[in-house]
Amino acid sequence: MPEFSYKALRNDGSVVEGTVSAKDRQEANRKLTHAGMQPYQVSEAGASSGSKSKKSGANSVKPPAAKSGGLPKSSSRLKLSTNQVIYFTEELSDLLTAGVQLEPALKMMEGRDAAGPIREVTVRIREQVRDGVSLSRAMAVASPSFGPLYCNLVAAGEAGGALADILRRQISYLTTLAELRSKVVTAMIYPAFLFFVGALVTVFFISFLMPRLIKLVQSNGGEVPMMVKILIATTGFLKSWWWLLLLGVIICVVLFFAITRNPRYRPGWDRFRLKIPLFGNLQLRRFHVQFLETLSNLLGNGMSLINSLQLCRGSAENLYLQAQLTQVGEQVADGASLHRSMEKAGVFPTNLIDMIRVGEQTGQLTESLAKAGNRLDRDLNRSVERISAFIQPVIIVMMAGVVGTMAVLMVSVIQDTISMLQSR
Repeated sequence: MPEFSYKALRNDGSVVEGTVSAKDRQEANRKLTHAGMQPYQVSEAGASSGSKSKKSGANSVKPPAAKSGGLPKSSSRLKLSTNQVIYFTEELSDLLTAGVQLEPALKMMEGRDAAGPIREVTVRIREQVRDGVSLSRAMAVASPSFGPLYCNLVAAGEAGGALADILRRQISYLTTLAELRSKVVTAMIYPAFLFFVGALVTVFFISFLMPRLIKLVQSNGGEVPMMVKILIATTGFLKSWWWLLLLGVIICVVLFFAITRNPRYRPGWDRFRLKIPLFGNLQLRRFHVQFLETLSNLLGNGMSLINSLQLCRGSAENLYLQAQLTQVGEQVADGASLHRSMEKAGVFPTNLIDMIRVGEQTGQLTESLAKAGNRLDRDLNRSVERISAFIQPVIIVMMAGVVGTMAVLMVSVIQDTISMLQSR
């Protein structure tokens, strides 16, 4: 049986090399994919390699040659923003679609940007491609912004000869995720502004207006209301011991982040986050949309379901949800259906599971995932709008209550002063 030498990417982005025995190149690709690797270069070895295959066995993939245990950790690796990654992908996809070869396309992209991180990353990628390195590997080394998921998709495009098509899919996928992240941020801008303005007004009342009114009352022999005394005492305490309170807040914040980022406690914290009223449900809905977009993208690019689920696990930031996706992948690898495995995970809604069940039964799983993702994306938009509409009046009421309390105290002090002066 012939033996094929290969270069492939693991899920963590590291490059491996080795040989595999197979009847043809397609079977070699299937074996490597089943072994959890994404091949991007498979070629038949020479006659000497064929003699070795008889000794090593016909159906085993040899351990990869030690080349790189992971991506090189270099401080010179440039980071790109999401918009810059999308721009780079659009430029490269357009040139490849127009029939330009890879290295000339990268050379043309260098001349379009006079300076900046995009040009620097493009130069580094082209230099490695010119030296014979694959595009996926060159991207992974040039910038950490091209994550394992992105690089695995590029490797699949290189292996299947559909690099331009995969890059176009990536543009849509990255744009969708960027819009998804911005929705939550946008919804919080106005409430945050109201809270900031209300805090400034409160500080102005307490530190500027209230002390002057109290001096006026005391100079005329009046009695300061108890609430005003408490407020002034609190203000004096804050002025004297603000540094101690600030230190306590810093210590609490540091301890909080240390605990929540500890691998031992992080899954529990991530699970608790999903139960926070309003925001927990929003995080879960966002995960559903991202999961569907990622899985549909990978399956649409020809990747197997098991490998796609492994990559989807890496795209989830919540460790509790990652653990659930791991269980889903293991059950699917053991022969269970996708919808049944997702049902056992307990983190997916019933309507989503029903759509995936229909997709599996009709053989149109990719289309069902895309449709479900679009529908849940619309639901997420409505949820964000509802939460935004709910938060804004709550913040307004809270700020009105604080400002109103300050105004009532001021009016009370003024009335007491006027009454005292009139009684004289």
